[in-house]
This record gives sequence, structure tokens and C-alpha cells, in this order.
Amino acid sequence: MGNPARTSANRGGKARRIGFLVAIALASLFVLVALLFAYPLIAVNWLPRDLWLVVRADRFHPDLAAGDEVHRLHSLALGVIAWGMLLGIVLQAHRPERKIAPLLASLAVPIAMAVSEMMAGTYTVGGTAPFIVLILIVVMLHPAARDILRLPGWNLPMLGLAVAAALPWMIYATRMGRAAHIAEPGFEVGHITFMSALALLAVLWGTIGASNRAGWQYATGAAMVATAAIGLQSVIFPDALSGLSLPWAVAALAWCAAYGAAAILRTRASKLSHGQSDMELSRSERSDLAGGPDNDVV
Repeated sequence: MGNPARTSANRGGKARRIGFLVAIALASLFVLVALLFAYPLIAVNWLPRDLWLVVRADRFHPDLAAGDEVHRLHSLALGVIAWGMLLGIVLQAHRPERKIAPLLASLAVPIAMAVSEMMAGTYTVGGTAPFIVLILIVVMLHPAARDILRLPGWNLPMLGLAVAAALPWMIYATRMGRAAHIAEPGFEVGHITFMSALALLAVLWGTIGASNRAGWQYATGAAMVATAAIGLQSVIFPDALSGLSLPWAVAALAWCAAYGAAAILRTRASKLSHGQSDMELSRSERSDLAGGPDNDVV
């Protein structure tokens, strides 16, 4: 007869795993459907003006005019936000223990949106709460839930860069929040809110990427995409609303290069460390097979 306690634990673990997969499916489906219109925006808003007008003139924007091109950075921000949240959840379906950082990056999205809406004075519980609740359920059922709650270690060069970027992005987010607060209610307020949220996410994702959370590379990439999106759009389309001045746009792109370089050096150092550990293990195994270093044949 089998051990009843072990059998019960196996059943509990299997039920938890099934619940976790169901939570992933529900959260992914909700985010996908709720923001379905937003996903193409990450690519569409790089198109030249004439082609951009053709592609964007859909049933949601039937009267789109050339002057509306100034909003392309706003809609690009929404695209980055949508993809950043969705992918972090979907990735949990395979080897979730190695993808804690992507899940935290997803959770950061509705939190940043909620803070941005509060700054704009447009916060409603129904706007971000469903996203937060669904992602929190995934977090609670996660196989590595205990590890998520533990304080992480840090890569100091990447953390230093994240901290250095925090002040200018917080100033930018605050400026966007004030602009949204005094703007007339409607379409433009939501657009400005996306920008303040993306600025906050650049900081949050950059901080998560600087940690030793499993899957930190995802948050690193997300932080670089968020920063580069604003910086590049500000350079290529200087008339876009909410863009950065040229010096700040160049600074944002330089930060991306420095942060990416720090991530590459971190990865190389990690591989070198693992390689040395493997060599030491191999030497130990050879020594054991030979009878040990002190067992010389006379």
C-alpha cells in the first residue's frame, strides 16, 4: 500500500498545478480580449504618415486626419503596455519557476496604470482592478510563490542605472499626470495617462531586470523597449505629443545602450562562473575515479 500522506500531497500538488494553468489561461484570455485593439499599435506607429493614416483609419477612427499623427506616441505606449502585460502571463505556461520576473513585470502594468490614473484624477476600480486580481491569482498559485515573496539579490551596475533613470522618469510621469489632470475629459486624457504609465514601467521593469529574479532578462528587455520607444519616437517624430526634447531622447537611448551592455556583461560573468564550477566538478569526479589525490600507486 502507498503512503496516504504522500498520495494526498501528490493530489494536492496536481490540483494546484491545474488551478495554476487555468488561472494563466483566464488571465491571458482576459488581457488579450480587453486590449485586442492595442497589440498592432506597437508596429503601426512606426509607419510613414500616409501609410499610417491608411492603416489607422479603421472603425474606431473613421475620421482620422493628418493632424492626428501627433498622437502616434500615445498609441505606441499603449501597444508596449499591452504586450508587456500579456507576454509575462503567457510565458508562465512553460517552466514557470524560471520566469518569476516576467510575472512581476506583468503585475507592474496595471499597478502603473492605476497610479497614472490617480495622478490624472480619472481612477476607477473597474479600470485596473480586474487585471490586478487575475494576475495576483496567478502569483498565488505559482509553483515558486514563496520565492516571489522573498527579497531578491541585485546586480549593482544594472540597479545603479535603474536608480539613475528613476528621477527623470518620475518627473516626466508627474508632468504627464498634471497635463492629464487639467486636460478636458475624454480621448486625450487617456492618451496622456498611457505615457505616464509607460514612464513608471520603464523604472519598475528596469528595477526588476536588475534583480536576480528568475527570468530577469524579460524585464530587462521590457525596460529597454519602453525607454527606446519613447526615445526613438521623439527623435524620428519630433512633433509627436508627449515626446522628449532631443537631448533627453538621446539620453534615453544612451541609457538603453548602457543598460543593455550591463546585462550582456552580467550574462557573460554568469556563464564564466558556471563554466568554472563545471570544471571544478569535472576535476573532482576525475579525482574520485582515480582513487583520490592521496591514493598514489607505489
